[in-house]
Amino acid sequence: MILWIDPGVRKLWYAIIKPNLEILDAGILLQDQRTPTREDQFIRINEIYQYFEKLIKKYKIKVVSIEKLFFTKFNQSNAEFVYGIRWALIMLFIKNKIQVREFTPIQLKKSITWNGKADKMLVQSFIMKLYWLKDLPKYNDTADALWLAYMLKNYKLSNPC
Repeated sequence: MILWIDPGVRKLWYAIIKPNLEILDAGILLQDQRTPTREDQFIRINEIYQYFEKLIKKYKIKVVSIEKLFFTKFNQSNAEFVYGIRWALIMLFIKNKIQVREFTPIQLKKSITWNGKADKMLVQSFIMKLYWLKDLPKYNDTADALWLAYMLKNYKLSNPC
């Protein structure tokens, strides 16, 4: 099974697919619209860790892709929290001998549309065709999750991390 994660401060997207592209699970954690306090951050990181610990056992995940992060000067205050989520999860995956791969948003868009600056609607239309979806994914990042899971399906796996 292949797991993809896009960590964020207010939302964390994920998707799990089988090698035949059957979608087993996809969703969003952290649907809180407010910026978490410092104490909330520690609690959330622990909750996320525990959630994915159960998920990787349930689905027997073999490889994970976590989207690489890019922070501008305008969102630096969120960087520490998001990196905390990433590293807690990466440690979980390493502990469980799950291979970890990283892709940037530009790599994602370029691999789908051949244009690293493609808009979300174009990305979503490609995903709909690939997975034979009748409707647009509810959230843009769900399409990203499905594509990165597909990329991993075709990615030559070697050494972890």
